[in-house]
Amino acid sequence: MVYIKKCILPIFGILFIIALIVYPNTAVASASKGIHLWLYIVFPSLFPFFVASGLLSKSVFINIFGIILEPIMRPLFNVPGCGSFALAMGIISGYPIGATITADLRKQELITRVEAERLLTFTNNSGPLFIMGAVAVGMFKLPNAGYLLYVSHIAACITVGLIFKYYKMQKGKILKPTTKMSQRVKIELQRIRNSDINPWNLFGDCIKNSIFTILTIGGFIIFFSVLINVMITSGIIGNMTALVPGFLSTFGLGPKTIEGLLCGMFEITTGANIINLAPADLKIKLCCASLIIGWAGLSVHTQVMSIVSTSDIRVKPYIIGKAIQGIISAVYTYIGYTLFNKALMLDSTVFSHISTKYVTEWENILKISLQNIVVVSLIILCISISYICFVSIILKKKLL
Repeated sequence: MVYIKKCILPIFGILFIIALIVYPNTAVASASKGIHLWLYIVFPSLFPFFVASGLLSKSVFINIFGIILEPIMRPLFNVPGCGSFALAMGIISGYPIGATITADLRKQELITRVEAERLLTFTNNSGPLFIMGAVAVGMFKLPNAGYLLYVSHIAACITVGLIFKYYKMQKGKILKPTTKMSQRVKIELQRIRNSDINPWNLFGDCIKNSIFTILTIGGFIIFFSVLINVMITSGIIGNMTALVPGFLSTFGLGPKTIEGLLCGMFEITTGANIINLAPADLKIKLCCASLIIGWAGLSVHTQVMSIVSTSDIRVKPYIIGKAIQGIISAVYTYIGYTLFNKALMLDSTVFSHISTKYVTEWENILKISLQNIVVVSLIILCISISYICFVSIILKKKLL
């Protein structure tokens, strides 16, 4: 088994090179498509979040924010309050920001390894820009479907967090802080006063680390874009589809839908597009799209593995959590469509101005990303300052 494991990667590399030689046109076209996806969508939407999350995660205000939200995060998810930052940024940004922040929190020893593994299972999520823009508007041409897919996705991630609350819980108890919240806030404020961190050096380090991370993500996107298209062209996906039991057709899962699901197991954009083009009922197509978005795809998982490889976080709980999230998200989408199917077909006033340019214009994507960052930062700042002022008034003394 040791020899087999060590030979898998070289054998796969040889087969991949042969595939590139046999299907050169497919390889070049899919690589160009992957570069376009990375440069015009992923880069402007994620790079600002990488920089902002790097700055905020090393800011003491995040520690204060975490202390304030400890009474919420600890009972619900059995993680420290600072995990709320990873959850919030993961929800509004997209893959793999949640994994990046979780790894940073672990490196700073703000969370334990088990807590990091719990946190990773439900904080690495797809963002509204992809679900509402690329999938709902760009593919399905149903803006209101974006609400259903996004709400189902977030509800599923929270459900997974509630489930993994019990992952390696010691003696069935949830840890509680030994000191008062006001005392812990005071300690963090004193750290701000005594801190000698150079903000410009910190900003430069965040820029460099973000560029390295975004380039790595681009490499994964291009590689899996080539891989999945070669698999489609060579008929591998078609042969895998033929192996799927035929009784699934009774549930509305035809060959084209199955093909989309198989592609989505590797890369969600290609899979969602194939599902959209499948001759199936809209309810089935939305549920399948919700499933692969929740699962995230092997492309995202390899990105996450690369990010957490520099820490001691194990990815097995994360993989299990994403599989559960995909299934639960599909169930929530099915329920939501059954209850609100008529509303989904109506024109949305909020998204009435959106066209396919929404998902391709570099400036629009960057603007939306920066707006989301500002909103989250202001919320964190306001909650922290409000609590400090409240505690100061109650205790009738200065915390600073």
